[in-house]
Amino acid sequence: MMDGANRIAFADVELLGASVFVIRCRVDGKIVGVPPLRLLPGTTIARAGDLGTLVLERDMARRLGLVE
Repeated sequence: MMDGANRIAFADVELLGASVFVIRCRVDGKIVGVPPLRLLPGTTIARAGDLGTLVLERDMARRLGLVE
């Protein structure tokens, strides 16, 4: 299990749509595509229309432009 320093949680994330390959989400006003296998435990969004928490590795969040 990875330590908490390598994870980041985003609140109030809207799941816009999902496929086998990508989950489209609105995070802080930015629309991003996240591979489903990159979601970490604690993520509460699962279906289009869900509003909840998205948990990612810090490196993945950086690659998506969500953190510096």
